[in-house]
Amino acid sequence: MTNDTNAHQGGVSDEKRDGDIGRRDYLRTVGVGTAMGVLGGTGAGTAAAQSDDWEAAADERIQEHRTGPLEIEVVDENGDPVSDADVAVEMQDHDYWFGYALSADLLVNQTEPGHPYRETLKEDFNVVWFGNYHKWRFFEDNQDDADEATAWAKDNGLDVRGHVCLWANIDAWAVPGDVVDAMGVDHDSGQDGPDLDPQHVEDRSFEHVQTIIDHYADFEYEGTSYGSVIEEWEVMNEVVHKPGFIRAVNGVPANEEAEDLDPVTAPLLADYYDHARDAAPDDVGLATNDYNTIEGSYDYARDDYERQIEFLEENSSLDYVGLQSHFTDRSSTVSSQETMDVLDRYAQHDVRLRVTEFDVTGDWPDEDKADWFREYFKTVFSHPATDAFLTAGGSDEHHWREDGPFYYEGWEPKPAMEVYRDLVFDEWWTEESGTTDDAGTYSVDAFLGEHEVTVSTGEGSVTRTVSVTDSDAGRQVTVTVEGGDGPPNGGDDRPPAVGDNENQPTDPDGDGLYEDLNGNGEVDYSDVVDYFNNMETNDFQSNAAYYDYNGNGEVDYADLVDLFNEI
Repeated sequence: MTNDTNAHQGGVSDEKRDGDIGRRDYLRTVGVGTAMGVLGGTGAGTAAAQSDDWEAAADERIQEHRTGPLEIEVVDENGDPVSDADVAVEMQDHDYWFGYALSADLLVNQTEPGHPYRETLKEDFNVVWFGNYHKWRFFEDNQDDADEATAWAKDNGLDVRGHVCLWANIDAWAVPGDVVDAMGVDHDSGQDGPDLDPQHVEDRSFEHVQTIIDHYADFEYEGTSYGSVIEEWEVMNEVVHKPGFIRAVNGVPANEEAEDLDPVTAPLLADYYDHARDAAPDDVGLATNDYNTIEGSYDYARDDYERQIEFLEENSSLDYVGLQSHFTDRSSTVSSQETMDVLDRYAQHDVRLRVTEFDVTGDWPDEDKADWFREYFKTVFSHPATDAFLTAGGSDEHHWREDGPFYYEGWEPKPAMEVYRDLVFDEWWTEESGTTDDAGTYSVDAFLGEHEVTVSTGEGSVTRTVSVTDSDAGRQVTVTVEGGDGPPNGGDDRPPAVGDNENQPTDPDGDGLYEDLNGNGEVDYSDVVDYFNNMETNDFQSNAAYYDYNGNGEVDYADLVDLFNEI
């Protein structure tokens, strides 16, 4: 979702690549501005779809939870405010995840550079999850394909969500053959025939969780070191519906039920998550995922899923809850109010929520699907506990039900794709401009994410990349422009030297904040010491905008902790 291949969720970049087509230009090319005029379907048949009430409420929540105040202070080289400077704020990327299912096989083996599967999708989304090739059996059998696709995603500025460490769906060929046999199941995906062996299932499954998390925690591919590349792992998928590993390790064939075993509250479930937490880097989240948990009115699944969430919250580690959102026909759709009620129900357990595998299929008009999608999409985005909306599949040709949510075969956009682009890159996209006031400030409510701020005066222009990540605190940034009586620091835009240091601070990651306080070119413990020793001084406080790492408008101990965590 960004034109800068070096930018990614939570990161910043210094500038766009020369020659790249801009996001807004791209959208004008596909004609998103006129697309909405042809969408006038009857909706999904719910009362909420026939009323503007749901949308007014959603828009109010979006303004509250998805935007934050961005204040730009423009000063000259003497630190004096500059009024009437022109300021333009152009969004580059959302903080929110908008993603799709990436087929490693299709990417690596069936497409070449320039194919829409490679080019179109990376323009429209900022995160991917693998439909198959991070699943256990696929990973063991085709690790090279999984690795090449993972490297491609990172090279193209896409985040990667790990789907999945363990999924006990034998019919989907997601389990290695020796494990299938040890689960006590006679199936073509096995090797030698069923022979229930709980210890083998336990040993192999725990070993695999460690192996795959370790592999991508310090990932290398063809001589390039990528570091940690998976933002979060689904540790177990569809435990409500496919609890085969938990059954087998507890001595029950995977396809049989046991009256005294409740898989969603089994101690083994917590053990798997504890094991994943020990294996994963500290900044990698752990998730669960299941279907019928928001779509339709499947009370059994919602009840069991909530019990699973409660159990993991009390007995192990759970950060994110995935809601698959496979809507198969009109009858499975939910109204805006029901969507909010279900999201509230899960969010009360202090977890973050993701829509993970959205699609809407069935024999009803695509225009009607688009109208209902707009309601569901806006409602999910408006809920403060959600962080992601990920779709299943690209075009009809590549969708598991041959009915992709956004593209026809041949990559012509469906009406729902026009809705998506209009919302993500227009209605929810910051593109504002104005002039500074007498105090040298210009303020705007910006959607959470990365923005390019350009300040122009008669002396020239200055461009900064700024991230707004907090809807309450927002972000304050100071931009220095030419035009004063004489530049301090020998014409250097950096803040003055801190304490007894001879060198001025530097900004190693180019985000406009100065983490290298002693100016030695890297962030280290001496910078933390300098911060602690000088944070109360007048010289430091007068340059607070350079050291306000959490964007709350002041220099405090929270910034010191942020600096420490960067080391």
